[in-house]
Amino acid sequence: MPLVRIKSLPFAQEVDIPTVLSQLSRTLAEVSGISLQHVMATWDFLTPHHYAHNGKVVDCQPAKTHPILVHLVAPNFNTENDIADMLELIAESLSEQLPIDKSNIFINYSPAYSDGVFDEGHVVEWDM
Repeated sequence: MPLVRIKSLPFAQEVDIPTVLSQLSRTLAEVSGISLQHVMATWDFLTPHHYAHNGKVVDCQPAKTHPILVHLVAPNFNTENDIADMLELIAESLSEQLPIDKSNIFINYSPAYSDGVFDEGHVVEWDM
């Protein structure tokens, strides 16, 4: 694990979401030293006119408002620097691949705890 969940409005132009997710996953695995088999990423589109930012709703994803919403879930054994590096890496990867300014990406982190994750058929306990 980590798990990266992304939400945005639909894009006005063609964006190859499968490629974006694949590249993000590979980059996160390589830079973080995590096996690619443990990296998960999803993308959900918000319904047009169902996302307010600064009191305004729009029908498609703007480049500079209505930030793309990203939620990173990663094990709590990561240091603050590890988490900051992952947040930066996610923002860089997305801004390089999408018609979105890096400043228009909002990412929050939630720690996953040992014995608090079910994966590969069992409750996972980290070795620390």
